[in-house]
Amino acid sequence: MKWTGFALVAVATACAPAAAPNKPVASSISAPHASLELYRTYTFGLSDQPKAGYVVTPRSLEVQRRLRPAVVEVLQEHGYVENDTKAELIVKLAAGTGEIPNPAAERAVPGKLARGFIGIHIYDAQAGTEVWQGSAFAEIEPEKIDDGLLKMGVNHMLADFPVSNAAPIAKLP
Repeated sequence: MKWTGFALVAVATACAPAAAPNKPVASSISAPHASLELYRTYTFGLSDQPKAGYVVTPRSLEVQRRLRPAVVEVLQEHGYVENDTKAELIVKLAAGTGEIPNPAAERAVPGKLARGFIGIHIYDAQAGTEVWQGSAFAEIEPEKIDDGLLKMGVNHMLADFPVSNAAPIAKLP
């Protein structure tokens, strides 16, 4: 997917204007009373559905697969540790393409752009409640995935994600 721009989603309001090409702007929001810095571990859960107006395509699953290492990298930089057995947070990824009136015509025209969405949703594992979410929207080339721009989008979404202040996990000998 070629992410040529992102749109900032205002909290509880409409979307802001799209950013200039290759100048990603992303949004994120935390639950009002979530103290994310107190969490330490995370795991990945099943995919979430994309935002309304976007559909999952066969490409969406590949985009999610490519998003995962970028998310892991940023969370580790923020002091979080992946732990599939005792995770405090569950990370769910979402990706989709905007509803296109005639998908066959979209693929028949080389270089034609579509609308794309990527999202990261983070849940408290014990309570099951969403504590953080980030999303980005862009014009994409439906047949190409640009890993560099996907990583840039993830970095922008998670830029303000709190650094973990939880005590480090003791390592076994």
